Amino acid sequence: MPDTERPPTERLPKPERGARLELRTESLAFEGKAVARRAEDGYVVFVEGALGQERVIAEILKAKGSFAEAKLVEIIEPSPDRHAPVCPYFGTCGGCALQHMKYEAQLVAKREQVRDLFRKIGKVAEPPVREAIAAESEFHYRNKMEFSFSDERWLSEEEIASGDVVDRFALGLHVRNRFDRVIDTEVCFLPKQVAVDVMNFTRAFAVERRLGVYSSGPTGRSGQDGRSTSSIPSTEVHSDEGGLLRFLVIKTSYATGEVMVNLVTSRDDPSVMGAYTRELLEAVPAVTTVINNINTRRAQVAVGDFEKVYHGTGSISDRIGRATFRISANSFFQANTVQATKLYEVAAEFADLRPDDILWDLYCGTGTISLFVADRVKSVLGIELVESAIADAEANAEAVGISNVQFVASDLKKALITPEFLSEHARPTVMIIDPPRSGMHQDVIREILKLAPERIAYISCNPATQARDVELLAEGYDLLDLQPVDMFPQTFHIECVAKLRRKQAS
Repeated sequence: MPDTERPPTERLPKPERGARLELRTESLAFEGKAVARRAEDGYVVFVEGALGQERVIAEILKAKGSFAEAKLVEIIEPSPDRHAPVCPYFGTCGGCALQHMKYEAQLVAKREQVRDLFRKIGKVAEPPVREAIAAESEFHYRNKMEFSFSDERWLSEEEIASGDVVDRFALGLHVRNRFDRVIDTEVCFLPKQVAVDVMNFTRAFAVERRLGVYSSGPTGRSGQDGRSTSSIPSTEVHSDEGGLLRFLVIKTSYATGEVMVNLVTSRDDPSVMGAYTRELLEAVPAVTTVINNINTRRAQVAVGDFEKVYHGTGSISDRIGRATFRISANSFFQANTVQATKLYEVAAEFADLRPDDILWDLYCGTGTISLFVADRVKSVLGIELVESAIADAEANAEAVGISNVQFVASDLKKALITPEFLSEHARPTVMIIDPPRSGMHQDVIREILKLAPERIAYISCNPATQARDVELLAEGYDLLDLQPVDMFPQTFHIECVAKLRRKQAS
């Protein structure tokens, strides 16, 4: 992460929107954008689509006092790390950001990202960052994909200019940084092919029956630059608050090959779901369970108020290490099963687990980490807010016969300050913490400092919030090691495990 506050010798006016600059990029910054500096005064420009060590023409999209954001217009001198992306939607789709970068270079850039974030946010002068652990597969590694329905399909400039596009229906991934626009995605290199087959069948089923797409409110049609496209006729698949279709979520099992299809709708419609299930199973026989989540709220989330199972058990199973896990439609499970095993081994190593340890697994989800390490410690307490995830965790423990684990559905902010909770559970000697992208609440960090376990392994999918939390934990803990693990090749995301030890009393 570059220092955007470096004082220039003489600052020129910030560039205007639409201005084109010739720039020499330095390195890849956060979210996969290249950082460059204006030659005259060092003014920072983040260039989307560029790589480090390139000479480019960039167009300014937005300029602030200390930096600007720009898009790549032309490559004058390419980086040696650049190569051709395999996906036809690359550059528009938000699913991948680094397909134009050789994988070895991606790993180097992600390690540097962790280092820079811990320097700037974590206030660590020399972060102890190891080399990033590479993924075994660069493509087709995701076991979960969430696709969105829309009748505002993202149009090319040529389609907008033609003015005669009729079919605006889309099922697929969002345009990068545009949550109101969906690409009608027919190929994707992130999941297994069966997920693409399900998506393409679902699209054909919806279009044939002219099923409506749910919208939380009126939307105006616009192109990627905001120009109105209201002159383009509306598709016959209408989008309104009475529309049925919301999301398509597909989960696959690396270990068993099971396939879950979860169609998220705005209301219960057994006739549509019955026909969909019958025809889907005929078209894609690999599907093992079909679920309908019904979300009647305005919030555009792929989680229903209730769900109905139309085929199979309503869950699939997968394995991480020696443990088998039941995965339901709305429970969390690591999206890259193979890399999750490597991630958890690092966490176990950093926690330095011992046979007499009392381990607390915070934000335990479906109990994947708890069960992965249960045979290495005396006992495990897993704490998670989502009750369905706890139900899965308990079923997983029972299925594999692990008896030294206990799972509790609770809000950590409340649990850790409740005397009854603390009196019911033995104090931890070690913690493994795996919070959501937003990191830990300050109240949780304060209570962890009071509990004062000897060792902490902190897993994060967002090194920025991890660095922030580690800086707060520095009151009572030393940071000894950082291990990036690449769970998501072709994206700028990186998981990281931090090794923390309680400070010794002076």
